[in-house]
Amino acid sequence: MRIARPPERRKSEGTIALINVVFLMLIFFLIAGTLTPPLDPDVALAEAQLAEGSEPPDALFATAGGQLRLRGRAVSVEEFMATLDQAGAGASVKLAADRNLPAVYLIDIVAALKLAGAERVHIVTELARQ
Repeated sequence: MRIARPPERRKSEGTIALINVVFLMLIFFLIAGTLTPPLDPDVALAEAQLAEGSEPPDALFATAGGQLRLRGRAVSVEEFMATLDQAGAGASVKLAADRNLPAVYLIDIVAALKLAGAERVHIVTELARQ
């Protein structure tokens, strides 16, 4: 006579292992993610129809009155270029100018950056919302 075996219990999934994986992924993305400084609150960027989607890390900000700022404090063109030299960031400058900054001031700032050694000056804009 054959006796039926009791049905096998399903092994429960290891929720602890799942929690560990999710936690490790969280730590990985926190470490690997790029943290950028916030935009200067006194600068409203100009809008562009076609804009590249990237944050302006260590950008030089120009307010509507023509004041230059780096990380929230006022700087001169020479001080900004000196920080680039110390960071080894090369001679490419990202300039986030306020949309209300007169074009004459913008041209003067770009000329001063070129004189101070900037090879390229990229104007940072924001994507226009339609």
